[in-house]
Amino acid sequence: MSNKKLIIGVASGVALLTAVGILLYKKKKTKKERFIDEAEHLAENFKSKLNNLQRKAQKEFKNVSSSGEELTNVAKERVNDWLSKAGN
Repeated sequence: MSNKKLIIGVASGVALLTAVGILLYKKKKTKKERFIDEAEHLAENFKSKLNNLQRKAQKEFKNVSSSGEELTNVAKERVNDWLSKAGN
């Protein structure tokens, strides 16, 4: 029973020291470094959103151009029909 308590105590100590080490490491960063890290994170996030927006815009442009071609073809057919009816 005492071996289990010893192992649990050592494991708890290691976990606690690891947590304290991480907290101290984060606190060692200066405000300038934290600001730079946050700015880089925001820039990456913005680039990602901008790329998504660009892909969506390109997709919409393709859809609109194909719709425009269809409308042009329909208009040409109507004009040809009217011209053929007017010629008769």
